[in-house]
Amino acid sequence: MKHYDVIVVGAGPAGATAATVAARHGARVLLLEEHTRIGRPIQCTGLLSIRGWRLARVPESIIVREIKGVQVHSPDGSVYELGGDRVRAYVIDRDRFDQSLVERAIKLGVTLQTGMRAVTLGPYEKGKRTLIARTPTGARESLQASVIIGADGPYSLLAQQAGLPRPKKVLLGLQALIATTHLSPEVREDFVEVFLGRRWAANFFAWSVPAAQGTARVGVATNLLSEAKACFERLWRERHNSGEILSYQSGMIPIGPAERTVTDGLLIVGDAAGQAKPTSGGGIYTGMLCGKIAGGIAARCALTGKTHAQFLYEYESRWRAKLERELLLGWHAHQVLTQLSDKQRAQVLKLLTVPALRKLIERFGDIDYPSRIAQELLKRPRLWNAVWPTIPIGFVQYVKSVATRARM
Repeated sequence: MKHYDVIVVGAGPAGATAATVAARHGARVLLLEEHTRIGRPIQCTGLLSIRGWRLARVPESIIVREIKGVQVHSPDGSVYELGGDRVRAYVIDRDRFDQSLVERAIKLGVTLQTGMRAVTLGPYEKGKRTLIARTPTGARESLQASVIIGADGPYSLLAQQAGLPRPKKVLLGLQALIATTHLSPEVREDFVEVFLGRRWAANFFAWSVPAAQGTARVGVATNLLSEAKACFERLWRERHNSGEILSYQSGMIPIGPAERTVTDGLLIVGDAAGQAKPTSGGGIYTGMLCGKIAGGIAARCALTGKTHAQFLYEYESRWRAKLERELLLGWHAHQVLTQLSDKQRAQVLKLLTVPALRKLIERFGDIDYPSRIAQELLKRPRLWNAVWPTIPIGFVQYVKSVATRARM
């Protein structure tokens, strides 16, 4: 049996970051990835905030396109444009992004094994955990570590076998890379398009993100699996003139953070912990941020022999201090959005014609911390009093919850 200080299961951004930080803290680290190629299959739109980019510190060549704004398509056919004055996010080459993070981990001494699927998590005994993994040949290999970090996705096997709770909700993301040789003149190649309404996105939203020259990443996210394909095909035909589909991608998007992410000898991080943003489904920045915390704490606990949950709980408290408030507010906003009718959604979006509100959103809009818009709105009583009578009751409650949590 091979022994390590820390084993990380899953080599996505959260897992690779956790492995890197653990190695930097002096731990002997094994990084397992069930797929044979890092970054594949692609299960992400690859839209990353500037904050996330700075956290990743990967080569600039991985940037495919700069994004300066968004065009929001309302259920009533109206289109609202926000931003355009500065770079707000990047579209990245997602598989190269993952590969770069893993390469950094390897340079710091992390051992990488691909094609290795975790199948059984052993009990916590004498301060260690045993993990059984299936090799590419089908053989089973026994591994042991003082701390295991589960970065193994929305349906985390490690979380399940350890008795940790799952994220609150899991959505399907269905996406395709489409040739865009016949784009409408109003479509900007430095803007993301977002589509709201039952026609486009069942009960969440759809998107079109400009990618490499002449292509776009077009997709839909919903938990109504029976409607996902029809919504995607409608978007593809009507907004992209049935342009050639170059490849399909799909993945599950967990939202609503798990109620507990720590147990004896085990931490869960990223999608396994439901740390994706409920308002957008994006999880790269949040996963890396939590992976950084997890890696440091796992290494320290492993090297000092203090691997019981009471010592690992520092990870839980630190990541929640950074993100829990935002994720819970986002979860509330997601619940409100999915309950609105198309008429109510269109009513909310018409507020984007109010100049003062548009200016506020363009100044303070933050894809990592979207509740900041509500916080800023509450600082402006005259503006809030002008818009709240036209907002559906659910959004009023959401803004009030932002105020309540801001005082906590």
